[in-house]
Amino acid sequence: MGTLSELPRPFSELSGSGVVEAGKVNAAELLALARGEIMAILVEDYCDPQLGRSIAQHLLDDEHRYTGYDNVPDVHKWGHNTYEGLSSPEHEEHYFSDALPSIQSLRDYWSPYLSPIDRLRLELQEGWPSGANMEYLDRRALFVGQARIFHEGKGAIPHQDFLPWELRDLRKSQHVDGVAQLTGQLTANMYLQTPEVGGELELWPIGYDYADYESLRASPDSYGLNRTKIPEAATMLKPRDGMLILFHATRVHAVRPSEGADRVAISAFIGVRGIDRPLAYWS
Repeated sequence: MGTLSELPRPFSELSGSGVVEAGKVNAAELLALARGEIMAILVEDYCDPQLGRSIAQHLLDDEHRYTGYDNVPDVHKWGHNTYEGLSSPEHEEHYFSDALPSIQSLRDYWSPYLSPIDRLRLELQEGWPSGANMEYLDRRALFVGQARIFHEGKGAIPHQDFLPWELRDLRKSQHVDGVAQLTGQLTANMYLQTPEVGGELELWPIGYDYADYESLRASPDSYGLNRTKIPEAATMLKPRDGMLILFHATRVHAVRPSEGADRVAISAFIGVRGIDRPLAYWS
C-alpha cells in the first residue's frame, strides 16, 4: 500500500500530459491519473450510445429534477450539486432528503441495464487499492450522478472544482468532517449526447491555489478564470456519445460551446485522500 506522500499536491503541475485510452476504469490507469502521470483516461462506448441518447431525453423532460444553475446561467442540470444544494439550510434539507431518491431515479431510467454511474462506482471500488465509497457530510450521503446540460451555443469558461473550496465559501470553515483531508479531486463525465461540432473538453496541466484563483477570476462574481490571464490549454478532447472521460477537477478545465445540438453528460466528482484511503464520489 502507498502513502499520502506518493500523490501530488492538489494544484501542482501534472508530471504527465498524456491521455490513456482504456476498455474500463482499472487500477493501473486510475493510479497513474491520481499520481498526475497522465492527464485523462478515455473509455469509448462506456454506455450504449443509442440508449444514452434516449436517457438524455428523459432527463431533459423531467420537470421535477431538470433545472438551471443558480450561479451559472448558461448551464442546466438534472439532479443536485453540492454548491447549490448546501448553500442554505432550506436547500440543504432538500439536497439530503432527495439524494438517495435521485440516485434511485437515475438507476430506474436505465433498468434493466446497468447505469454508467453504477458501473463507474463498481470499477472505482475494484480498481483503487483501498476501494471507494459514497462521500458523506454530517453523516448524510451526498448525491452522485448529476447530469450537466450545455444547450446549443453554451459552454463553460476555464475553472477548477474542489469541494473544500465550496465548503469554505458556504460554511465559512476550512475544516468540515473529513472533507479537509482531500488531497485531490477527479471528475468523471459520461456523455449521453454530444454535438457533431463543438463541445470539446479543454484540459490544462496546472491548477491555482485559492488566493491565485481569486486574483485570476473573469470577474468578482464569476465561477471561472479570465482566459487571457492563463496559458493556452494543453489538450482538447472531443467527446462522443457513450464515452467516459476522467480528468483532474483541481486543474483548469473548460468546455467549448456546442453547435447544433445539446451536450448532455452525467458527471461525478471523485475525492482522493491517499492510496491507503478509499476514494469517495459525489456530484
